[in-house]
Amino acid sequence: MKNSIDSPIYNPLTPEKRIISLVREWSASEKRGDSNARQSAANEMKKYIVETDDGSCTLRSEESSHPSETMHTSHGGVREAQIKYVNPLRMESKKDLKILDICTGLGINAATVLEKFLGHRDKFQLKHITIDMVEVSWETLAVALLIPSPIKSHEYIKKAFEDYLIRNNYLTFQDVERKIPSHVDLHVHCQDARKMINGIFQTKEYDAIFLDPFSPAKSPELFSQEFIQKISELLNDDGMILTYTASAPVRYALVNAGLEVGEGPAMGRKGGTIASSNPEKIYRPLNHDDERIIALSDVGIPYRDPELNSLPENIRTKRQKERSQARGETKLASTVKAPIYLMKDIDDEKFRRRVLKHLRKIGIKDLDSDESRYLVCPQFSECICHCKQERYPTSTARIKEMENRLKRIIKG
Repeated sequence: MKNSIDSPIYNPLTPEKRIISLVREWSASEKRGDSNARQSAANEMKKYIVETDDGSCTLRSEESSHPSETMHTSHGGVREAQIKYVNPLRMESKKDLKILDICTGLGINAATVLEKFLGHRDKFQLKHITIDMVEVSWETLAVALLIPSPIKSHEYIKKAFEDYLIRNNYLTFQDVERKIPSHVDLHVHCQDARKMINGIFQTKEYDAIFLDPFSPAKSPELFSQEFIQKISELLNDDGMILTYTASAPVRYALVNAGLEVGEGPAMGRKGGTIASSNPEKIYRPLNHDDERIIALSDVGIPYRDPELNSLPENIRTKRQKERSQARGETKLASTVKAPIYLMKDIDDEKFRRRVLKHLRKIGIKDLDSDESRYLVCPQFSECICHCKQERYPTSTARIKEMENRLKRIIKG
């Protein structure tokens, strides 16, 4: 059976069902000629809006098998967009900027880019900006028209959404008055992002890709090894993938796609991830514990979706099975985070025995054994294992080398 966003088989995460029903009722009323339907829907929407710390609004998701999660952090969508997506762009020297915004949702990331660009044009050389906004749910685009705009540039996003919805017969009446500037191109693509990358987008032209689905555990189909490989091929030579998540399987997939990977700016205690084929775009490497977990433990095993059409639950199940098979065989078990204790002391003797049990299953005799030294040597500024190899300057290089060294240890 064909798998598509219109099929009941694949149910991507969207705002909760009550909101979707409200939007569909509004759409039907407009088609019947009710010019007041939007205002009525906006009044009803107030019940479901969740206000965040920066004053912007968000909504809860609908998902039957997991607790719902909001579409933006409690800190606020605008603040998160500024910190994790817009500031790392370093666009002062660019004349043209092209962005692919995956899971554009309510359009906050795109609006925040425009706010910085349009509000401070005297500081930049930018002459033109293009944003391709990909969102699987037309209802989510419509919801954006019902919530207060957190910043002025969000009105441009609303205009692009409204034009799309009217053009595709979801809505009838125009209400957004603000016109999109001539030096800004906003393109709305309402489709499963996995289909988009196999269709419209074929050239290496993006300066940045914003990867902003719901969490990897809920939307693994948009964080799979295959999907990340595909979008990495859309970047220009200096292009960057920016995402809010620090998830180990996502970072491994980025490394495996041939990209340099580093820490994105932190918001509170949580940082995101930046990836690029250009090492100069990585401002801060991953910390050594994260490098070890990604390279050496089963938690770094990525989500897989070979044909880019698998159901999320199948992707999760497949990864869990792969992790179970790898523990103690090809990867260190993630149960006690054993990799981070290599070449370190553990005062708690009971916990030390647990860690050693996992290490010895895979051929590592002790925390400071020759095997341990050899395995984590790439992370040290000088060789500690007599391999005398040149140092590894990036997180990606260290992760790949530690993974290869673990394979050699296992082979004996």
